[in-house]
Amino acid sequence: MNSPARPLFLGLTLVALGCAHVDLKQLPTPDATALLKEVDDLESHITQVKGSARVQAKSKQGNGEVGAFIAARAPAEVHLEFLNFFGAPTQVLVCDGHTFGLYQRDKATYLTGPATAAAIARVLPVDLSAVDLVAILLGRTPRLPGPPVSIEQDPSLDAYRLTLVQGQRRQTLWVHAVSRRVLKSVLEGPGGYSLLFESPLTAGGIPFARKVTFSDASATVVLRWNTEDVDVDSPPDAALFSVHAPPGVRTVEVQGTAPGAG
Repeated sequence: MNSPARPLFLGLTLVALGCAHVDLKQLPTPDATALLKEVDDLESHITQVKGSARVQAKSKQGNGEVGAFIAARAPAEVHLEFLNFFGAPTQVLVCDGHTFGLYQRDKATYLTGPATAAAIARVLPVDLSAVDLVAILLGRTPRLPGPPVSIEQDPSLDAYRLTLVQGQRRQTLWVHAVSRRVLKSVLEGPGGYSLLFESPLTAGGIPFARKVTFSDASATVVLRWNTEDVDVDSPPDAALFSVHAPPGVRTVEVQGTAPGAG
């Protein structure tokens, strides 16, 4: 690529990722429903991810940061390994969308039962279903159903601010004016929480957030993907999502609500 073209190419890349300033006055405000359709089209390109990461959590139960290996595949398969200083797994949570298994090294115990939000909360201080957790790991934004009720420009974020309402719940989405990726989501009402998607990288031409922050009334969880070791192109090994106890480990059946209820 010759030198005159290179700055132009880099400039277009930065704008596409949401890194360069956008003059919203020069852009027509799109139809809100059509804009969400563009968001859906963009997010649908990434259906799987695997790689190493750092996970930091602050909650009433305590604060901490650990290394992790994470794999996820839509709609609800997830594999979370939390590692000690030497890189050995201390906890491994696996969910196949229906059943979960949690290996706890310090207790030499394997818990298994329905894949509810309560199962995920055993390792992460979040109140999320497996479907919503996987969506977030894939850089997607769980949304309230139904069409948006309003759209406004937000020059401070170079974004359009969309509002959705369902009963007592209200969700605001900030969608970048050019890249069409969701920058931020705030869900208010029962089960409310906020999401912040930052530090995008291009994966097959699609922006993928290297940093995701989840916050609710009782906890904050920050996920930082290792840029050199995150793969959204190669399918994860199916064995990563197989729920079975390691040999010689005591298994405990955990009761819970039916899958999808929590």
